[in-house]
Amino acid sequence: TDPSRMSLKKNYLLAYNAALVFGWALVLTVTAKACITLGPKHVYENVEVMLLVAQTAAVMEVLHAMFGIARSPVLVTAMQVSSRLMVVWGVLYVAPPSRAAFLPLANVGGVDLGLGLPSLLFAWGVTEVVRYSYYFFKLLGTVPHVVTWMRYTFFIVLYPLGVASELFLTYSGFPHLVSTGALSYPMPNPYNISIHFPSIVVMFFLGYVPGFPMLYMYMVNQRKKVLAPRKAKRA
Repeated sequence: TDPSRMSLKKNYLLAYNAALVFGWALVLTVTAKACITLGPKHVYENVEVMLLVAQTAAVMEVLHAMFGIARSPVLVTAMQVSSRLMVVWGVLYVAPPSRAAFLPLANVGGVDLGLGLPSLLFAWGVTEVVRYSYYFFKLLGTVPHVVTWMRYTFFIVLYPLGVASELFLTYSGFPHLVSTGALSYPMPNPYNISIHFPSIVVMFFLGYVPGFPMLYMYMVNQRKKVLAPRKAKRA
């Protein structure tokens, strides 16, 4: 293998991961600031551009897997990225009611906690800052133990929180998708093809039924392997 090509690939991946650590940290910071100063209903208008950029940039991960730039399974990577893009572009971007939807679950110190855009961005943001930091340090050759621990521990709470938030926001924006016909292509038309976007959304998220338990258990098993005591690993 050409050393210069390897060096170029490594530097590119370092820059890519560092940029996304910064991007998602910015999403988290702006989300928190908007929640505190303006209220949860004003989060989207403040975070929209950086959210769209940070999440759409993940398309590159599918290309990295396809062309062997990074060792990741193409299908799994494509599924994970497409589900995020569906929420960002197929729900939040085209269905404004989803942006301010909120399902209260608890009240702590006079503050309502529940599912909505803030919970989604908190789950996604923390997950991605940790994940891209892990990849960044791995490229350098040594991952700090605390980063590894966060990578294989935070998902226990953040993954279910993220999925629950995704499904709730999709449910909240669904009537708007139906009533406006957003992203649909009804008949008659020159191509004689009918596309009903709400049906696509339903079928897409039905995939969460088998997909979520499989991916969650995969991460649980990975956690056992990675965080196992060294003596147990030798055995």
